Amino acid sequence: MQNLAFITEQIAKEFEGHRSVVLISEQIGLTDSGLFDTGRNKLPIAPEGLNQLAGLGGIPRPFFQTLEPDLKATVFNRRFQARLGDPKTPKKLRGHLNNENMIIGFDSPDLMRLSPLQLMKVVHRSLPEGLTAEQIGVGGFVHSGNLLHLSLYSPQSVTEPVPGDVINGGVDIVHHLSGEAGTQVHCYLRRLVCSNGATAHLCDDSLKLRARRLNSGLFGEQDMLNQIGRLLHQAWLQIDDKLAAIKSLTDKKRFSLDFLRQHRTRFSLNEQTIKAIKKAINQDELKLTGTQYDLYNAVSRIATHYQHLTFRQRRTLSHIAGEISQQDVHTCDKCGSFVDPEKLAELQKTNQKHEMERSNVQKFLELH
Repeated sequence: MQNLAFITEQIAKEFEGHRSVVLISEQIGLTDSGLFDTGRNKLPIAPEGLNQLAGLGGIPRPFFQTLEPDLKATVFNRRFQARLGDPKTPKKLRGHLNNENMIIGFDSPDLMRLSPLQLMKVVHRSLPEGLTAEQIGVGGFVHSGNLLHLSLYSPQSVTEPVPGDVINGGVDIVHHLSGEAGTQVHCYLRRLVCSNGATAHLCDDSLKLRARRLNSGLFGEQDMLNQIGRLLHQAWLQIDDKLAAIKSLTDKKRFSLDFLRQHRTRFSLNEQTIKAIKKAINQDELKLTGTQYDLYNAVSRIATHYQHLTFRQRRTLSHIAGEISQQDVHTCDKCGSFVDPEKLAELQKTNQKHEMERSNVQKFLELH
C-alpha cells in the first residue's frame, strides 16, 4: 500500500524544479515548428497549454487540435493579435514551466498561485489528530501536465455495509498548476475489496463548500493556504457522516436505471455509459444485496477502473456515485417519475399551498 509519506517524496521530486514567468501578451506567439515564443525564448509547449492558447484566441479547441504546427501558428498568431485591443484580453500572462523547461499552462498574474509543495504541507497539517503520513493510505495519485490529483484515506474512518465489505473514508484533492480553477476538496470513499473510489461534496447548511483562486492584490499566500486548510479540516470532520450514509444504502431498495436516464443531461451520461453501469452491477466481487448499495458500487467501479474514459468523465462518475450514496431518491405519486430531493421539497410546499387555497375557497363558498 502506498502511503502519504511516500507520495509526498515523489511530489517533491516531480515539482521541485517548476517555475513561473510573467509574459507580455503582445510579445507571445507560436512558431511554425510548434514552439511557444515568449518574445525572448522559444520553448516547447504541452497540449494543455495549447488548449489554453486556443481559448485566448477564440479558436474552437477541437478544430485547433487537428491543425499541423505551422497552421496552428498562423491561426493563433493572427487571431490573438487581432484580439489584443479587446479589454477582455489580458495584457499579461503567467506561464508555468516544468522541470524540462516546457510551458505546461497559463493563468493570470493577478491570481494567487499555490505550488504542489505548498499544498502538501497543508495536507499534512490537516491530518486527524493521532494519525501520521505513514498511516494514511493513497487510493489514487495522478500527476500529468498541469494536474495533481490525490485521494487519501484513513484506517480509522471505516464502515462495513455488509459483513466483510469494508469502506474507508478520507479526502480527495484536485489541484491545477495553471488556469483559474480553485483547488477542489471532496470527501473520498474507498471500497477495500475492489479499490473502487467515489467522492462526495463538502457542505455547510446545505451549501457546497469550495476553494477560490484569490486575488494577489487583496490576499496573501497565507490566506490561500488557510482556505485550503479549512476545507481539508471540514472534509475529515464530515467523512464519518458520509460513511454512515453509504451503510444506510443497504436499507433502501435499488431503484432502476431510469433515474439516471431521466437525469442524463444533468449527469453528462450517454446511453453507452448507462449500459456499462448496468453491466457493472453484475460484475461485483461480492454477492448483490438488491439494494441501492449495488448501484453505488457499479458507478464507482466504472469511475475507478474504466481507463478508456477521460479524467473529467471519471471524475463525473465518481461524483455521481458519491451523490447517490448521500441523497434519497423519490418518485412522483402521480406520474412515477423520479424527483430530486430539492425539487420534491418545492413540490410539497406548492401542494400544501394549493391545498390551503382550495380549503379557503371551500370555506368562502360555505359562508356565502
